[in-house]
Amino acid sequence: MKLVMQTTSENCGQACIAMITGKDIEEVMKDMKTSGPTSIGQLIEILDFYGVKHAKKNTRISKKNPAPYKYSILTVHTNAGYTHWMLLYDNKYYDPEFGLIDGEYTYGKITSFLGIEQETEV
Repeated sequence: MKLVMQTTSENCGQACIAMITGKDIEEVMKDMKTSGPTSIGQLIEILDFYGVKHAKKNTRISKKNPAPYKYSILTVHTNAGYTHWMLLYDNKYYDPEFGLIDGEYTYGKITSFLGIEQETEV
């Protein structure tokens, strides 16, 4: 997995998709038709567009689902008060805002995840 940093304060979702697919973030923004904030629905739509297999829906972290799958897009509620997307891959956090984090994630609370079923670049 190659870390892709977001190019603005609002395109973490596109950076995550770029990491998953191996595409350039600008190409992802063009295909998504946005360089701004994204919803889980938009992320699922672009994963489908690129043919990336994934879970059917975003899963909330709970007692029933206490941990994300080893390869997931994570929803983070940051300590600064905004919602953010990042990846979990190979027990490391690929955060397009804060960089590669190997260990405890301290920039916010991970609240949900979307499992990615394919570990190869598209």
